[in-house]
Amino acid sequence: MEVPRPTFYERKLASRLAANNIPYKSQPVIWYTRANFYTPDFVIGQKLIVEVDGKIHSMKHRITPDRIRQRALKNLGYYVMRVSNDTIRINVKTAVKEIIQQYYETVDLQSYPKVEIVKHDTYDSIHKYVQDKISQWAVEFNRSLKEELWTVDYFRLHLPEYDSVLVQNQSALERFMLLLLGLNLKTGEDGTLDFEHSAHVFSKGIEIIGEIFGEQGATASIHLKNMFNVSAPGFFKNLVFYGGPNINPGVVSINNLNLLKRQISEFNRHFSSYQVSVEEDEVRDECLYAFKNIETNTNFQWIAEWKA
Repeated sequence: MEVPRPTFYERKLASRLAANNIPYKSQPVIWYTRANFYTPDFVIGQKLIVEVDGKIHSMKHRITPDRIRQRALKNLGYYVMRVSNDTIRINVKTAVKEIIQQYYETVDLQSYPKVEIVKHDTYDSIHKYVQDKISQWAVEFNRSLKEELWTVDYFRLHLPEYDSVLVQNQSALERFMLLLLGLNLKTGEDGTLDFEHSAHVFSKGIEIIGEIFGEQGATASIHLKNMFNVSAPGFFKNLVFYGGPNINPGVVSINNLNLLKRQISEFNRHFSSYQVSVEEDEVRDECLYAFKNIETNTNFQWIAEWKA
């Protein structure tokens, strides 16, 4: 993996931190899911991340990835602090003073990251043949999956019938659980998605993953939440254009902005307790991009009128 070289302002801040005897790591690798890693500019002490932001981070295409990643890092137990290049250029002493204050506040909390800054190579990648088959396996497995069968014993016993990788590879099982979540969407009497039910299914998935992976279970559960955080804007885009995820289209019909916003609100209401959420503008960006790239878009003209 290639780690970016420190910028001038990062080097300037590092020099000041060292002069003040503040313990820090420069650009450590943090895996916030088994498939996505991130190199923050600094980790101060055990849990304070400091990002030195140039103007690019205020650009529209960077805001959503930064925000999603920040939610994922929070799930891992980190606090994220952002400092602009201009702040360091104008008064680096003030920037360092604010960082030191935040550092001592995070130390006082006595709460350290829930996972180490390491990657476990045996769990990360999903072999291509598994990627090609996993959706089919999920559909077949789900056919006989009644509510009372959402138990670790049932999953541990029957998943190896498809491939033992599903109980050995953390990334594969996380992906499988999100597919099952998509397959178990249901609507209420008003035709909107029942996110209370979906959150209950998700909680079962978290519990099962945690038990299957034993000592690594806490990490696996957090990574599952982070995977859903990363994919949530795309999940809503698929609800709008296909009525459901790729594996289960046509579940719901969202045909106006008020209804979409209501579904986003309901999603956040039920999933926020699992540290999963999505912002309206994240969904808007996904939908507008899709709108521009579909051949027949007359049914989705209301998307084009969605203003920030």
